[in-house]
Amino acid sequence: MRNTIIITILLFVAIIGASLYYFADLEGEKKETLRPLTFLPKETFLVTTFKNDATTDNIFKDFEIFEAIAGRQEFEQWQTLKAKLLRHSMIQPYVNEADLYVSFHPEKETIATLFTIPTSTSMDRETISSFLKEVTSTYTVRQKDTLESRIYSLDRGGKDSVFHIVYHENIFFASFSDSLLYKVMDKHAPKLEKDEIDFFVENNSRNSPLSVYFVHEQIPRIAAHLMRRKAGHFIKLFNNLGGQSAWNLSFKNDALILSGESKTEHNKENYIELFGNQGKTSQTLYNYFPENTASYLSFAISDSDRFQKDLLALLKRRNELVQLQAQFAEMKKSKDVSFEEDIRPIFGREFALVEQSNQTELAFISVADSTKLDAFISSMATRISDSLYRLDHSNIPYALYGDPLKSFTRPFFLRVGNILVLAKYQSLLTAYQRDWRGANLLTNTLGFKNSERIQGNEANITCFVRTSASSATINNLLKSAYSKSFRDKNDFGYQDFYSWSIQIAGNNGNFQSSIYGVYKSKNALGATADWVYAFNNRPITAPQVFEHSDTSQFILIQEQDHSVHAISPSGIKLWSTVFHGRIVGEAQQLDDRSIVLVTDRNRLYRFDPEGHSLPGFSLGMDSEPTYTPTISNVGGEQLIFIPAGRDLLVYTADGKKVENWGDKQLDGKILFDIKVHSNQVFVGTENGHFYQFDAQGNLLKEEVIADSQFKNPIAITKLEQNRPAVYAIDTAQVSFTIDFNEEPKSTKLEQGGTQSLISYFPNADGIAYRMAIIDQKHLLIKNIQDNGTLFDFTFTQEINDRPQYFTDRSNNYLLGVASRKNYLVYLFDEKGSIQDGFPIEALPNFYYGKIDYNSTTYLLCVRRDRKLYAFKH
Repeated sequence: MRNTIIITILLFVAIIGASLYYFADLEGEKKETLRPLTFLPKETFLVTTFKNDATTDNIFKDFEIFEAIAGRQEFEQWQTLKAKLLRHSMIQPYVNEADLYVSFHPEKETIATLFTIPTSTSMDRETISSFLKEVTSTYTVRQKDTLESRIYSLDRGGKDSVFHIVYHENIFFASFSDSLLYKVMDKHAPKLEKDEIDFFVENNSRNSPLSVYFVHEQIPRIAAHLMRRKAGHFIKLFNNLGGQSAWNLSFKNDALILSGESKTEHNKENYIELFGNQGKTSQTLYNYFPENTASYLSFAISDSDRFQKDLLALLKRRNELVQLQAQFAEMKKSKDVSFEEDIRPIFGREFALVEQSNQTELAFISVADSTKLDAFISSMATRISDSLYRLDHSNIPYALYGDPLKSFTRPFFLRVGNILVLAKYQSLLTAYQRDWRGANLLTNTLGFKNSERIQGNEANITCFVRTSASSATINNLLKSAYSKSFRDKNDFGYQDFYSWSIQIAGNNGNFQSSIYGVYKSKNALGATADWVYAFNNRPITAPQVFEHSDTSQFILIQEQDHSVHAISPSGIKLWSTVFHGRIVGEAQQLDDRSIVLVTDRNRLYRFDPEGHSLPGFSLGMDSEPTYTPTISNVGGEQLIFIPAGRDLLVYTADGKKVENWGDKQLDGKILFDIKVHSNQVFVGTENGHFYQFDAQGNLLKEEVIADSQFKNPIAITKLEQNRPAVYAIDTAQVSFTIDFNEEPKSTKLEQGGTQSLISYFPNADGIAYRMAIIDQKHLLIKNIQDNGTLFDFTFTQEINDRPQYFTDRSNNYLLGVASRKNYLVYLFDEKGSIQDGFPIEALPNFYYGKIDYNSTTYLLCVRRDRKLYAFKH
């Protein structure tokens, strides 16, 4: 399978046209004109046009994608020509209201670019000659008369740097190829057809900064021009399709998106035409594709009856239907199994073909009726091992779905839920089974998540190419000149694309189509760090930001050898020191800027922003702390409450034990932190004992929830008349509201499991109103009072870490979630939307917010190289 060739078309033709937007900074209203297009040669790979609007430069000012595709040297050359020619005051009056076209044409081992610029009024030769002499002082200008026109050649002395310009029929044509200009002026040379030009004009959006026009019959020619080997499945699907596509650009700084309409010739021999009468529908099979997927072709059917009817008609026209029917009649006779009545209803509306990075293939088919599959599987397949079978009869996949599965004549297949995975070799399914069980899937890769977020999953046909996994295949497919450009990381940026994809959906006999190129922009979050701080060992705490002085802040983080580092907002080490043990929970800063924390070696620390311990610190504790200390004013004194297993330890801010509290030993291990509200202290334990203390340490009330176990933190919520109450959820997902006056009230949560991770959104008054529940792969945000779900989200991997909370510039809370198994971190806003730029690759425990008083927002995170990265966002 050579689906990956599609990327070469995208890279070298379809998308490179967008690179010329820099010529489009011409003011004036855009007027439609057909005439310039009538001069373009028949073999035109692509045509682009853009708005003559002064805002174009601003829209695309930092759009790195264009430079990455066109090549930095070529890009600079275009900029120079634009500045010297199109921007000159002498030419401006003639092109002010003209459309600018850029087209691409094959020439030996290259693709030549043609610029077409009609003028509003005629220009005489003397004006043109005078203009060129004035603006091209760094060029040698030569003239040559041919075909009743004069070609001006601008030579700056470099290789392949001669730029040719001709003014023909009141239109400027310009190119680095003079032979292309001869074709334009030659009246006998074949040109674009009128109906092709009409389609382009009809579908050219005036609201788009760039439009692209493409004739489908050029697809095999482009493939032959770029490739040194024959085309693969995807290209062949478009053979004899006919028609054309017109796309308009949607701007996004980390993706190139072209979308529009595609019209075909309705050739009944072409497989793609089967989907013209289908409608856009959800595609889900990609959730099963292995991590080493290089490319895939995925299909989804909205109208099964219409698809079957159209497929049978296609097979009949190919004279293949009679042979297939005879084969299935024999199956009916020998095994009493009907293809139409028994086999066809088993299979669903989705199928896909996957090429892996080692160039092996897998196919995927959805199951519509698993009960019917169970009943007939032994009649149509032989069991090889657990869940692994081989079809007894040939051509079943082809008869069901047509061309994409034709090569899977009599495949092995594996059952995964309601999906069948097909392969030509048993070993491929064994390897896939390992990937599935280990969750080594495409959906767990960062690049695919970025692609999925942009392209969506609503289509009939999706062709997806993942650059990193397919680069070796692409490189081998391309002719040497294009292969060299594809590998060149200095002048080009093809390796900086996560993926390329095409999506097609039926539209009343024609098609809607879109092209997506997802780019690793240097401006994207996680791409270019403001600074990087290296450790000797793996960092083991989240970075925290504290005040350093009236004018600056600093970052605190600990690494595996227990060294604690203080880092400036610019990434410079301020100081580091080794603490006795690992920091438990989080450090906290007091009003005097001193910092309090505890370690798992029974130590309580308090030190200033310079790292100097305050008098009396550090000090030893009788028990090992189990979570973050709570620091609060209770009874008129600032106290430090430390959970330590069954013990509640209480110290003054000076490090002295508080005598009237003593050492409180509780019945059960304390659940996370201690809650303080209205001069009262609340504690919960794992075995369902809940305590209420007054400011002097006297036990006011103990409530026991019998026969329940608790694994999550408690919260303080409010009842009628602002009465505080403890809110807790046990492992059976029963919530309890305990006010220590009446019997606890319980409510069964509808969602969540026994191992759910529960946390509560922080609030300035210490009262919890909202909670986050992580149940394996699922995130739920719920209101505490009415148990209503605000939003939910499903991850591709099980989440094992509690979420983190940050505030945005409006002091709204953001929820940070780490997917440890695939090294991704997410950030959600209060409405459940993923923040722009997320997820990104990072380890759990990160920070999002300001890192200095007047700084912008930063993401501080650690990656697998044991370094702390500061990414501006």
